Amino acid sequence: MRLAILFLILVFLIDLLGFYIGSYRIPVYDTILHFSGGLFVAMFFLHYFKNLTPGNPGSPGLKRVFIIVSAVVFVGAMWEITEYISTMAFGNYLYETHRIICCIGNLDDTINDLAMDILGAASFTLITLKTRNKS
Repeated sequence: MRLAILFLILVFLIDLLGFYIGSYRIPVYDTILHFSGGLFVAMFFLHYFKNLTPGNPGSPGLKRVFIIVSAVVFVGAMWEITEYISTMAFGNYLYETHRIICCIGNLDDTINDLAMDILGAASFTLITLKTRNKS
């Protein structure tokens, strides 16, 4: 779980750094961050559920995978809402003082962000299922 939290903090810091240096002009930058965010949030919740039920060390079942992916979608939706609120609260100020365009894109961007969150979570859970079933 510590590794997942460490990577989530790293993704957040990379996001902040990109925000200040203007990396959001690079189209794939946001996509990579959302994919990796979904992957590491799924890693966090997998370890959370493993610690919640310590007698079950096996691979995550379909029910657990659904819960993990749903948790990732919830976190992704909350992130999109936070982006919207940030844009409404600070968008004009950041643009006028620093020429930074904050924070949320259009509906296509939001849907792509959520799709990348889901794809990251699904990738992690499928890789986890494959590697645990082999051993």
